[in-house]
Amino acid sequence: MGRMVIGVDIGGTNLRGALVTPEGGILKQLRIASDADDGIDTVVDNLARLVNELSGEGDVSGVGVGIAGVIDSKAGVITQAPNIAKVVNYPIRDNLVKKLGSNINVVIENDANCAALGEWWMGAGKDAASIVMITLGTGVGGGIILDGKLWSGADGMGGEVGHMTIYPDGALCNCGNHGCLESCASATAIRRMVRETLAEPGVETILSDIASKTDPDDMPEAVMSAALKGDAASIRIWERFGIALGIGMASLVNILNVEMIVLGGGVARAWDMFIGPAKAELKKRGLRAPAERVRVERARLDGDEGITGAAYLALGLAMERAGEFSPAIIQYQKGLQVAPKNVDLLNGVARIVRKQGKTGQAIDKARAILRVNSNSLDAYNTLGLCYLDQGELELARFV
Repeated sequence: MGRMVIGVDIGGTNLRGALVTPEGGILKQLRIASDADDGIDTVVDNLARLVNELSGEGDVSGVGVGIAGVIDSKAGVITQAPNIAKVVNYPIRDNLVKKLGSNINVVIENDANCAALGEWWMGAGKDAASIVMITLGTGVGGGIILDGKLWSGADGMGGEVGHMTIYPDGALCNCGNHGCLESCASATAIRRMVRETLAEPGVETILSDIASKTDPDDMPEAVMSAALKGDAASIRIWERFGIALGIGMASLVNILNVEMIVLGGGVARAWDMFIGPAKAELKKRGLRAPAERVRVERARLDGDEGITGAAYLALGLAMERAGEFSPAIIQYQKGLQVAPKNVDLLNGVARIVRKQGKTGQAIDKARAILRVNSNSLDAYNTLGLCYLDQGELELARFV
C-alpha cells in the first residue's frame, strides 16, 4: 500500500491540495480554481483533477477533504455548505470515489475540524493531548481534540464554538441567534463595529477617511493599521473583539479543561491588537486552576493546518483499511510522546495490537503495563483475551 496521502481544503474560490508523507511532511502543493459558483458537481470534477495531478507524484493511498459547512463525515455527505450554492445532502465522498477509483480511500470532514487536527498533529498543539482550535475569519470556526481524538458530537456537528452565546442581546448572527462569538469576534464583526463607530455622533477617527475606500475583505487589516497609528476608535474595536473572544475562551476552558487553545484564521494576523484583552478576560472569567494552566497559542502551520489535518484523517483511514493500523493507534502513539507511561494510552495500543492478530505482541504490551500499574484491569482483560485467542484456557482462567 502506498503510504503517502493527499489533503485538500475546499474553499469558495480555490481548491488547495498537498501530497503528504506519513510523518506529516508536505512534498508538493497545488492550487486550482474551485468554480464553486458553477455548482457542486463542477467542484467535484475539479477536486478529482487536483487529486490526480498530485497522485502523479507518488503512490497515494488516501485522500482527506476539508470543507466548510455541516458535514456527516460517517456518510461522506455535505448537509449544507455556505460557499457552494444549493448543496443539500450531497454524497461528495461516493461521487469523488467514482471519479478516482475504489482503490483510493476518501474521508470528508468539516474544515475547522481539519484545521484543529493539523495544528494538533504538526503545529502548535503537537505536544498537547487536548486542544481547542478557534479559526477567526469571515466567521468563527472551531475544532476540539480531547485526549488525542477529534470530538464532533452525536450528529457530527460538535465544535461550533463560533455559535456560543457571548452577549444574549448582542448583534444578530448569520445563524439567526443574537450575540454569538462569530458576531463579536470575526471579520464580519469588525465590519459591523466600524459601521457602528462611524454612526456615533461627533466621533473622531481616521476610519472616516478609509472605510469607504476599503474593500470589505480588507477591513480587519485597515482597522489594525489605524490602531497601530494610535486611532482610539480602532483600538477600542480590537478591545471589544478581544473581550468577546476571552469570554468564549473562558467558557471553553471551564467546560473542557484543555491544555491549549490555538487561534488561527486570517484575522489572527492582528494578534497583537486583541490578544491582551482576550487573555485578560479569560483569566478574569475562567476558573482559576484551568485558566492558569491553559496556553493560548497562535497557529503555526501558516495556512496549511487544514490540508495537514485532512491528510492526517486520510492516513488513519488508509492504514485502518489496510489492516496495518487504525486512526486510534496514531493518536495513542502521539499521546505517548507526551505521556509515555499513561496507562490508558498503553492499554489502547495493546487492544489494537490484539485486534490486528498480533497476540504475542499484545501479551508483551499487557505485561509491560502491569509492571507500571499492577492494578490495571484493562491490561488483565487484554492478557486474558490473548490467552483465549491462543487456546490457553488455563492461563486465561488464572488471569
